[in-house]
Amino acid sequence: MAAPAEAGLSREEGLRLHRWMCATKALDDRMHILVRQGRAPFVGSARGHEGIQVTAAAVLEEQDWLVLHYRGLGSAVARGLTAREWMLAVFARAADPLSGGRNIPGGCFAHPRLRIAPTCQVVATWIPKAAGIAYAARWRRDGSVVMCTFGDGATSKGDFHEGLNFAAVHRLPVVFVCENNRYAISVPLELQAGNPCLAERAAGYGMAGVVVDGTDVPACHRELRAAVARARAGDGPTLVEARIWRINSHTSEDDQSRYRSQEEIEEARRHDPVACFERWLADRGWLEPAEAEQVHRELEAEAAEAADWAERQPEPRLQDLEAHLFA
Repeated sequence: MAAPAEAGLSREEGLRLHRWMCATKALDDRMHILVRQGRAPFVGSARGHEGIQVTAAAVLEEQDWLVLHYRGLGSAVARGLTAREWMLAVFARAADPLSGGRNIPGGCFAHPRLRIAPTCQVVATWIPKAAGIAYAARWRRDGSVVMCTFGDGATSKGDFHEGLNFAAVHRLPVVFVCENNRYAISVPLELQAGNPCLAERAAGYGMAGVVVDGTDVPACHRELRAAVARARAGDGPTLVEARIWRINSHTSEDDQSRYRSQEEIEEARRHDPVACFERWLADRGWLEPAEAEQVHRELEAEAAEAADWAERQPEPRLQDLEAHLFA
């Protein structure tokens, strides 16, 4: 059965996206278990972000770059990050490929082999860096595109303005993706922005601006693919605002029940992109409920095995404390 033209997804592509989303959910859920068990220190949940995150990576080519925020697990998984690699970061082991055991889980998604550029954990500071990588790509004429992700809170920082303005002036091959989950930690969007449509800011910079339902995976895939095509053709950057629902608290250090009603939290769970996409696949006869359940079980087992394995790996050595530091 062919995919509907408006979706632009084949069955094979759809099932691949689904598996990446389920892998992200399984790792996220396992991290919460590890924190409750006292085995891991921290989790910054990606639940509710899986759809926009996996499509952001899926539309890229091998030579392209990802610049991710600290909640970008789904994009890293879709780019090729394995469960064992992620758990090495969770347990801060010496072999952690993301930061060598030097950061909180997700604090830095640097992975040269996967062309995931290193970032700073200070909110929004990676946005100008993404513009800089795109500027270098333009000079090298290597045809690469940069995909940069961030939350709605980052749009309140000066770095957001500087990065987008520079990218627009130089018509750089970069796509800026705002994963708008309506909260900057506990601050709701209406207290962050006078205009709640963040994509409309693109007009002020002279670039394309797009709003997409971040829980609608086919729509995310379509809009991101178009944005990447614009960038690669030399037509400049795009600001994509993906409107999603944050399902869990900001981090394991946060209690969202102090500032969100139980009704709102339940509404967020009804917009779970994993469940929404499974219904979309089922409606086309591409994925039966039993098959989806089997995928979840397989990936939950993989996440559990990866955690147990990573916990047994060597910790960083004291003599390596000053390695990879400028000063």
